[in-house]
Amino acid sequence: MNSISSARRQTSVLTHPVAMSFYGALVLMALTQVRIPLPFTPVPITGQTFAVILWPLLFGRAVGLGSIGIYLGAGALGLPVFAGFTALDALWGPTSGYLIGFVAATAVVGTFRDKGLTKKPLGALASIILATAVILSCGAIVLGQFVGYENVWMMGIAPFLIGDVVKTVLLLATAGIGVWTTRN
Repeated sequence: MNSISSARRQTSVLTHPVAMSFYGALVLMALTQVRIPLPFTPVPITGQTFAVILWPLLFGRAVGLGSIGIYLGAGALGLPVFAGFTALDALWGPTSGYLIGFVAATAVVGTFRDKGLTKKPLGALASIILATAVILSCGAIVLGQFVGYENVWMMGIAPFLIGDVVKTVLLLATAGIGVWTTRN
């Protein structure tokens, strides 16, 4: 009996929202380093948006925002967690709008999930598309101040659309494994 309650306590500690937020930040930090620089734009292709959307899709708004908060906080403290192992430069440079968009996108997806709207594939798809649009919009607004708004489409949105479609399919598959297959 004692070992069962000890195992339950240990499991609840490992799945506590704070622990899940920390794990999410680690996943985000790792996927951020999956990076393909593009010669014509200061914005690289990364795995960030996958992690930014995945965590609240699986665990909800509070855990998702906790993950983003830990990630951005680590970068603000000077830890090299952003793409290319950068820190503070990313918070004030041409890619900072995308980082701002991560917070809003996480809130969107997490809210959809918390309200039960992602229980079906169409709701999950809508949340992913909206979150992606938020990230690209926030990124474009700030990027335009660095490269000129006439260049934003070609430097900050168009190069990422095919990757965003691929990430959307992967997100739906990943979320679907744990969500739609276990519900009636």
